[in-house]
Amino acid sequence: MEARTTGFQTFEDLSIVQIGTSDQDTLEYISCGKAIAGGKLHLMEVSPSGSVNTITVLNETNACVFLMDGDVLTGAKQNRVVNTSILLSPHSKTHIPVSCVEQGRWSSRSTTFRPSEFTAPLFMRASKASQVHDNLKRRGEFAADQRSIWDGVAEYQAALHTNSPTSSLSDTFDGMSADLDRLLKSFSIDEHANGLAVFLGKKFAGIDVFNRREVFAEYFPKLLRGAALEFRSRRRTTGRVEESEAKFRTLDALDQFAAADCEEKPGVGVGTDRRSAAGKVEGFELVFRGHPVHMALFAAEH
Repeated sequence: MEARTTGFQTFEDLSIVQIGTSDQDTLEYISCGKAIAGGKLHLMEVSPSGSVNTITVLNETNACVFLMDGDVLTGAKQNRVVNTSILLSPHSKTHIPVSCVEQGRWSSRSTTFRPSEFTAPLFMRASKASQVHDNLKRRGEFAADQRSIWDGVAEYQAALHTNSPTSSLSDTFDGMSADLDRLLKSFSIDEHANGLAVFLGKKFAGIDVFNRREVFAEYFPKLLRGAALEFRSRRRTTGRVEESEAKFRTLDALDQFAAADCEEKPGVGVGTDRRSAAGKVEGFELVFRGHPVHMALFAAEH
């Protein structure tokens, strides 16, 4: 994969580098949000009694449908976060691995889940990715550490002085929504990009790259809200990263992952999950029929 930087934007000490890759728009698939809006994708509890770390997805579309690692799903018996990126085959029923991000509720608010307007904060996603990698090696499961996820939600609420009667991550975002939306206005998507890197101060925080530009465009504001909440939860940053340094470190992180020895497992839906935790960058890539679907990279120390 060849990659180039297509732009640099910054607000206060939160900066992003947008990325264009040589293999963009080489695979047909649609987002979870688009499929739900069309009434052809249904996310629900696995049974009337439910299961905290598994939900069921029924794809009635003629397309492959994408769910992203860090997607926050609201409703049903409690809100969940998706543990890994998933590509669902057309006309399929799949049990997918999730973690709870609403510890204080276990009662139905709706029969199905809906996607949120944000992704989980970057360092929560990074920690979860490490936990999933460890569980894949030990048990072959895309499982995270549920206690760690709950502790993470509590830490964000404490840092941002937000309250939630059910310890819900969504309430934390809702409490910060006006500030996050103001921050979001400082960034705009580049039409040639299919990914972005985030820097909190001078610290590299993460990269997300999608095959399809239209799917990246859907996730762009969601990713920024997740990054902005992470940024606001940090008490101090290390000063703003320079544009030249940010661009170099973005491409270097992509090169590090490309050169790493990856462990491969079958994906939750279709495709292959490739993971590496070597060096200064760790993360994973979902590949289907030789085409990258989604890549998520994080700083090894988060």
